[in-house]
Amino acid sequence: MAGFTGPWHRVLEWGCGGGANAIHFAPRAEEFIGVDIAAETLHECERQVKAACDTPFLPISIDVTNPEQVLEAVGGFVDVFFSCYVFEFIPTPEYGERLLHIARQLLTPDGLAMIQIKYDPGSWRTGPRRRAYRTGLAEMTTYGIDTFWQTTTRCGLQPLAVHLVPKNELDERYAYFFLRNGNPS
Repeated sequence: MAGFTGPWHRVLEWGCGGGANAIHFAPRAEEFIGVDIAAETLHECERQVKAACDTPFLPISIDVTNPEQVLEAVGGFVDVFFSCYVFEFIPTPEYGERLLHIARQLLTPDGLAMIQIKYDPGSWRTGPRRRAYRTGLAEMTTYGIDTFWQTTTRCGLQPLAVHLVPKNELDERYAYFFLRNGNPS
């Protein structure tokens, strides 16, 4: 979809959880980097990757108040950065912008990012919550498609494609953005 033919030397998943996505991406990589805020999920992700392939796994536990610490912990660039089912749980769109800046800084000049968001079609029911974090977690941060597109561009990422999934067995209103590093370091 995005026409990405670059190498998969280093792949980073932001919010790797227990490894549900990692087991599909890690076998294609020379190194798989899992980033999460919970040590327990990093351990489980590592266990799942080891069961699926021989790809080395680098776990990085971050403090949610300082996600930028990952830049030093990764120790270089990544070819692929992806994040699924994370951006809808972050506290604000501004925090999401911080994560996009981090993605841009970590990507090689021709690297690819795939970021899934929950999109807001413009109704009161689907807008970002900014409150009630305990009860509205999966709706905490939503974006208009055009707003997220513009935000990625402002952060130095070049949108290549977006794939919308209005409804599936898990939930509704998912958008998958495929981005290239548009502002190489």
